[in-house]
Amino acid sequence: MNLERATDEHLRQLMGWFPDRHSCLVWGGPQFRYPFTVATFVEDTRVRELPSFVLVDADGRPLAFGQYYERVGRCHLGRLVVAPGHRGGGLGRHLIGALAELGSRQFDAGECSLFVARDNVRAARLYRGLGFREADYPEHDPVVAPYLYMVAGVAALKEKLAGA
Repeated sequence: MNLERATDEHLRQLMGWFPDRHSCLVWGGPQFRYPFTVATFVEDTRVRELPSFVLVDADGRPLAFGQYYERVGRCHLGRLVVAPGHRGGGLGRHLIGALAELGSRQFDAGECSLFVARDNVRAARLYRGLGFREADYPEHDPVVAPYLYMVAGVAALKEKLAGA
């Protein structure tokens, strides 16, 4: 398994992971268009603007996708997803660890953050298990109000991942 920069071909495969409006909303947020086309999917993921990565198997097939960027002084992890047939096997932990390592180093950030849909119980459980805790979002932004904002210290996150 390798972490690679996301390509257009990866994104075309990723589109199949979101079969309905709800799954797209949970992953992409309220501004992500559904139904999507290849062009709107590429545009809405902002893959050309943000560091975007996939975990791929030995045959180059994407198993997980995620992004990071700087947001309110933290390395913010976004659009995290594991392929439907591979969930529950630890790929999410691996993806988060790799993205947190790259992003926190790039931005010299001591903390990572993310948003999670309130009804995405499995993802929130994973994040809590990695040391993320709920926090108040430091800016007024009605778009993110329906989501849980979670924060973890990079050192504590690395420690949790090392103990796995």
